[in-house]
Order: sequence, then C-alpha cells, then structure tokens
Amino acid sequence: MNDCSKEAHRIDILHAAIAEFGRVGYSAASTNEIVKKAGVSKGLLFHHFTNKETLYTACQAYVLEEYGKYIMKHKDFSSPDLFERIMSNLRIKMEFGFKNAMFLGFINRIWTLDNDESILKNPNAEEHVLTSMQAQADFFFEGVDESLFRKNYDAAKVMKYTRMMMEAHWKQFSNRYGNDIDIMIENIENYFGECEEIIDLIRGGAYGV
Repeated sequence: MNDCSKEAHRIDILHAAIAEFGRVGYSAASTNEIVKKAGVSKGLLFHHFTNKETLYTACQAYVLEEYGKYIMKHKDFSSPDLFERIMSNLRIKMEFGFKNAMFLGFINRIWTLDNDESILKNPNAEEHVLTSMQAQADFFFEGVDESLFRKNYDAAKVMKYTRMMMEAHWKQFSNRYGNDIDIMIENIENYFGECEEIIDLIRGGAYGV
C-alpha cells in the first residue's frame, strides 16, 4: 500500500469515526460501525490508531485543525469595532459548520454533551491545534478601536466574558432543538438574532452608549 493510499484510508477512518462519535458520543461509539462506514478492516483501523481513545483524540485534533484553518483563512478583522468583529467572525465560524455538518455535530457533542471528553481536558491532544487557536486569539484585537470603550475598560476581559456568554447561549440553543444539527441549522437566523441582542447589551455596558 503506497503512502497516498494509507493517508486516504486514514482520512476515511477519521471521517467515519467523527460521524459515529458525533452521533452517539465516545462511550457508545462502535468501532465495528466505524470500520463498516469507512469500508476498511478493523485490523487497518488499529494499524492507524492503536485503540479507541487514540482514534477519538485524533478525531478531535483533525476536526479542530480543519476548523482552525478555515477560520484563519476566512477571518474578518476589517471593522475596528470589537463587537462587529465578534458577530462577523461568529457567522464565519457557523459557515464552517454549515459546510461540514458532520464536524459540527462532533464539535457540538464535545462542548455541549461530552465535556468530560473535551480536547481541552485531554493531555494527549495535539499541541499544534491549541497553538493554532491561540494564534487566532492573539491577533483578534489588532486594529481594534479601544477609544470606543469606557475609561479603564479591559478589551481582553470584555472579549473573555462575551465568549462565555456566547458559549452558554450556544448550549441553550442546542438544547432547545435537542442537539439536532439539521434543525439547528434551519433555525440559525434565530440564533444570530439572539446573539445580536446579547452583543447589544454588552456593547452598551462596555461603550457606555
């Protein structure tokens, strides 16, 4: 088997595993179902990934790496208004999910349902994934007009607490539709409308307007 074939099989396994883990979670996921979807033998699965945990960790790294690459490629930092940037890039993040519903289902399960299995708590998570996420955060504030903020406001703290509220709202939105990704995508404009309301509230406090 040449290197191209090996890599193709590896990607097939990852995609099948992402779909399975996203559908039922780590504990209930079946390696028999994964190899069936991938069209490979179980021996080949364990040739690439020594066990189920290693496979799950590889799925986390793969999905978040693809997510990071998409965000870095399509990011929008054109506005000097921090809150306009947040909303613009929130839509870009969701576009990734629209184009990769299987990935969105997997990510959603990590942060909404299986927090104990999150990459952020997994010591075996691939370091370059977290490095990519940090790199995005590091220059998110480049060119932000800090004069818009009230005196002594810390833009980084505003971003931190805004992110916390957005994460809580996403979990609420997910639960509202039973974590059904297709239905959530159908109702995504409702989600964005509610996000705008949250952003307006935070903006009013941060800018004093």
